[in-house]
Amino acid sequence: MAGVQDIMVAVRSQRTMARESRTAGGIEYSVHGAGCRMTDEDGRVVDVDLVRDPHTAIEVEAFDVWRIKSFLSSNRCHPPADGELNTACEQLAARGELRVVQPGRWFALPLT
Repeated sequence: MAGVQDIMVAVRSQRTMARESRTAGGIEYSVHGAGCRMTDEDGRVVDVDLVRDPHTAIEVEAFDVWRIKSFLSSNRCHPPADGELNTACEQLAARGELRVVQPGRWFALPLT
């Protein structure tokens, strides 16, 4: 599996993977609506949705402020306010460390 899109195809189209399970590497995953929630052995949670990038027309693994807060909470960190997180993501995008997929909502890692 190269990414969430491969997991979703295996779960939904090919039906070769369960909707919820644990990988050989110990990562629990749960496919939901438009994405997947993954939890490592230490309880750290990463949740992404597949969102169509209007610039490339490809679905990318994207996250929003709610998902960042969930990740920070799972790491026992007190998350900042939504506005602060959104501003931080916008600043990271301006520096090329993130990219904006949908302004004010979805962010993704830079293209490689």
